[in-house]
Amino acid sequence: MTEAVLIDPGGPEATRIVNELRKQEIIITHVLVTHGHFDHLGWAPEVQKATEGAKVYLHHAEKDIFEQFLDMMSFFGIKKPSPLREPDVWIKDGHILEISGIRFEVLHTPGHSPGSVTYIVKDAKEAYVGDCIFKNSIGRVDLPFASPSAMINSLKRIMDELNGNYHLFPGHGPDTWINDEKQHNPFLIALKNGYIDQIL
Repeated sequence: MTEAVLIDPGGPEATRIVNELRKQEIIITHVLVTHGHFDHLGWAPEVQKATEGAKVYLHHAEKDIFEQFLDMMSFFGIKKPSPLREPDVWIKDGHILEISGIRFEVLHTPGHSPGSVTYIVKDAKEAYVGDCIFKNSIGRVDLPFASPSAMINSLKRIMDELNGNYHLFPGHGPDTWINDEKQHNPFLIALKNGYIDQIL
């Protein structure tokens, strides 16, 4: 079996992916979560059942609130995982994760939520940015526990840290490239020109 990593199991398709990979003799051994919202973490327990215990990683800043995020599942008519299980590994900024033959660097990028992170794979020039940056947009900062000022700092940090044209994989929507976002994303343009606080 070949080991693999799954990022943000936020819907029932996560278990379908696990089962399809198993047919190809690929087993999910680690689950990286960019933040604790249910549409990113909610199906981690199902993935763990299907994989007989893949380790789930979430930032420490979500430790006291991730259950509140999962409670929102019932608001959308989705059954909350039961029994609820805490993530196996509480990560922090700067952690290096050597898993399944891949080296992920953890960059704490709060704003959309307190524990939002970006997982950077420098060897491949890839960044898994969750709901921090989308193609031509950014994540919402009007949700519970969100912070516009933290989002501004995180966007600055991402642009500083990702040297070169990194391939970005957001939590929703199409993938994109950091150089394209610097040129076309209105929020990053506003950040560069010093007026982002006026549009958040």
